[in-house]
Amino acid sequence: MLHPDPRGYRVALVADAIVNEGAASFDVLAALESHRFGVIVLPPSDFSLSSIGGIVEYVIDDLTDYVRNGYRVVEVGSSELVGFGTWHDIVALDLARRGQEGFEQFDVAGMSPADFDRFLAASIPAAELS
Repeated sequence: MLHPDPRGYRVALVADAIVNEGAASFDVLAALESHRFGVIVLPPSDFSLSSIGGIVEYVIDDLTDYVRNGYRVVEVGSSELVGFGTWHDIVALDLARRGQEGFEQFDVAGMSPADFDRFLAASIPAAELS
């Protein structure tokens, strides 16, 4: 590639409650930044369900394109939040409709910063190996 991606070919779909309400017991955004992940945040879980479908569809368009191009895409949420905090059920349905596998998931509930660091460092995106 002519212009390497400053995100390191890594993108995280992160629960709004983790980003804006401190639903994790550690600084998720700092860890993502240190591992060179870009971040996408969907609207909070109290957002109108009737309008979230279109928003999710646009986000999934981008994320599936990233996957096709060798990016590592992860979903960071919490089992203590409705829909994992990421509208997971709607995301999963949209991915299935496209024939795309689900993204790697990390549940922040009860986990430590070291657990998260190990998860983030677990694999190198295919695009970075090229």
